[in-house]
Amino acid sequence: MLTLAAEDLRALRSWMSTTLGLKGEDYRPSFLSRRVSSRLKATGCDDVASYLDLLQRSPLEARILSEKLLVPTTEFFRNPEVFEALAPHLARRCRGRRRLHLVSAPCSTGEEAVSFAVMMEELRLPGTVWALDRSRRALGALKAGSFPARAVDKVDTKLQRRYFRRVGETASVAQRVLDRIIPVCCDLGDGLPIRVAQVVAVRNLFIYLTEEAQARILDGVGRALEPGGLLVLGRAETLPPSRAASWVPLDRAARIYAWHGGPR
Repeated sequence: MLTLAAEDLRALRSWMSTTLGLKGEDYRPSFLSRRVSSRLKATGCDDVASYLDLLQRSPLEARILSEKLLVPTTEFFRNPEVFEALAPHLARRCRGRRRLHLVSAPCSTGEEAVSFAVMMEELRLPGTVWALDRSRRALGALKAGSFPARAVDKVDTKLQRRYFRRVGETASVAQRVLDRIIPVCCDLGDGLPIRVAQVVAVRNLFIYLTEEAQARILDGVGRALEPGGLLVLGRAETLPPSRAASWVPLDRAARIYAWHGGPR
């Protein structure tokens, strides 16, 4: 894998900011190097400069790289043990409440948001799932409520029967599940578009971002969460050291934390 030179890294980050509207400085150099290396090989470009020139000339290549940078990887009930660990915490936080507000961010095409909504249906918890992503294209797939049939192959059979309808190569989500979900296009680095939430899931994002970007996102999560509200991280992720003191670990294996103070 090639390591981006400082000049190439600056040029790529500038292109990301001006063309894609992404905060290029938020992404780890190692992550950007991996993504660019694979595209150099795929396009036959000799160096980063010629690849950046291609990006300016080819909307198709710009879209391909954009998708690589946004990492639209998701699935229904990804890491099911995390959902199992979260369920009793949700039930406890819903006692005495009229509604529970859970945030899935970034949600990509929405499989995780749908999974959370299904879990709330199963637990008979009133509430909504805010599905946040900066990609309008991805959110459009969620709003349609239709997924490739193979996407539900790993979902529990009982849940498939209750909440999905398979017709040919398509699996449609039950309307009562979709009615729980509020898709919103936004950038997590600018804060969350919800005033009070009980749970925020930010999974499989921090591994791509610098510690400074992680800290800024966590500050926004803290402002949106009620005291004692929950943060769910990806299994491979940890809190940045600068913000670790603001979170109490409730389940280290599932990466579930409770908010207990810090920047508001």
